[in-house]
Amino acid sequence: MDCDVLIVGAGPVGLFLAASLAQQGLSVQVFDAKSGTSQHPAANANSARTMEHFRRIGVAAHIRTLGLPQDQPQDVAYFTTIAGHELARLSLPASRDAVAYAKAHGFTWPTPEPPHRCSQLYIEPVLLDAARRQPTCTVHFDATVTDIAQDAQSVTAVVTLAATADRPAHVRRVRARYAVGCDGPRSFVRRALGLRYGGVANEKRAFMGGQMEAVYFYAPSLIEASGKAAAWQYWTFGPTQRALIVSVDGRGHFIMNVQLQGDDAPSEDVVRSRIAQALGADIPFEVKSSSAWTAGHALVAERFVDARVFLCGDAAHLFTPTGGLGYNTGIDDAANLSWKLVALVRGRAGAALAQSYDAERRPAGERNTAFARDFANSIGYVCLPPEAYEPGPAGDAARRAVGDYLAFHAHHEFVIPGVHLGTRYEGSPLIDTEPGSPPADNANLYVPSARAGHRAPHAWLADGTSLYDAMGPQFTLLCLDAPAPDASMLQTARNVLGDLAVVSPRQVDLPALKPLYERRYVLIRPDLHVAWRGDALDDRFHAAVRRSIALDANAPPAAMPAPSAAAAPLLTS
Repeated sequence: MDCDVLIVGAGPVGLFLAASLAQQGLSVQVFDAKSGTSQHPAANANSARTMEHFRRIGVAAHIRTLGLPQDQPQDVAYFTTIAGHELARLSLPASRDAVAYAKAHGFTWPTPEPPHRCSQLYIEPVLLDAARRQPTCTVHFDATVTDIAQDAQSVTAVVTLAATADRPAHVRRVRARYAVGCDGPRSFVRRALGLRYGGVANEKRAFMGGQMEAVYFYAPSLIEASGKAAAWQYWTFGPTQRALIVSVDGRGHFIMNVQLQGDDAPSEDVVRSRIAQALGADIPFEVKSSSAWTAGHALVAERFVDARVFLCGDAAHLFTPTGGLGYNTGIDDAANLSWKLVALVRGRAGAALAQSYDAERRPAGERNTAFARDFANSIGYVCLPPEAYEPGPAGDAARRAVGDYLAFHAHHEFVIPGVHLGTRYEGSPLIDTEPGSPPADNANLYVPSARAGHRAPHAWLADGTSLYDAMGPQFTLLCLDAPAPDASMLQTARNVLGDLAVVSPRQVDLPALKPLYERRYVLIRPDLHVAWRGDALDDRFHAAVRRSIALDANAPPAAMPAPSAAAAPLLTS
């Protein structure tokens, strides 16, 4: 084998997956046809869940310093034009205040990592560095995968590497135990597997439904000239055009998404005209780049797994980007897949663990595309009455009425802890579903639950740290007001799982945690979802340990074989 895992695509999902795997000692090779990380802003919102995953690989604090200035509020504001009337505004805290805000609003945002508004432009280099800092990871740019095939033991890819300053052009065959397609909506890997998207495509709306143009431009005087308070997102509802303008750095760089009309072609003249209409004033600007894309999709691949090949991110699902869910769902895919690949490469898991990725993440993709479609409908079909563009009392009344709705919509789309934190795997083959009903899956309200399959509830400990920071890099056994597990029991579990951290009562704040977890013992997966909870470490616990990595839950406990010599050793931290 040339590596344990081959990843096609070095966008944020592929790079996060590579860093996660390499931190656990797996050998990883990543190939991307681009010449480097993205130079054109795309995704610009990091969900609370994504930031939790970034915390797990040690980059969240760095990423939180990037993007908008630390003291700039991350508001979402709605206008007729930027220089025209402000219709509504959702106030969101500046990045320097975000964690304090989350602590104060713990009843709605029970997380150590609230959302952070930062462009993919800045995220990718951080993830690339996190991957390349691991000695077992290599990232290749200017490298196009042209063929991929698999047999019972491996996946083989043919890669064409373009000439660079460091190497001549050449073709390589790369053999890996597993491969992952993180190569976007036009995924070569998905097409090579013969897998199709299913769902809703090309849905038409007045906005966020049709041919879109994303324009990256520089207008350093825009905010000052508008006379409005700075924001993160600026939505404009002009009489002939709608647009979404996102501040990239708070220092004059913006990305504008505008829907093309009729037979418009994305020429330079059309692009410049669209920017000028959205601004509504003679504000100088410089176009840096642009790209076309299509809104109106809510698509999910028919399968996320084909034997030894997996799909992650946009290769597996395609969103209209309302709610910022596409990129964030991809990071959550990678967090789910990473620990499973570690177990598979180590030779500890049952063969069905690979299929559990599809069983858990395909419903999550369908859930999140449905949420994003709902948000797109909520904003895409808004019609402003003609009076909203007129001066005087009638215009003022119309704008107030529109503003009331837009204020409602802003909370509906952007205050979504339930979407970020509420993904659950109740129907997973790795989970013995508990009796009773789970909390409702509501976009705007998250109710913490330690039911098996749900995200492990977060709590701040007495020393000011997060419970998540006490958990190990693989499985964790949380012990609450319970006797410490004996050594033989732990060894039996470790014979199966390979790595099991124990968080004892002395390390945690019992008054804060007991009402959240409701049991004395909780087994938590590496992706911070609950695998099992109970009041005794009995046969049901041992069955849950085996089931959590797709082994026969009814088989008697036994020592698992050691990893093959070719596999890298487990890291400890």
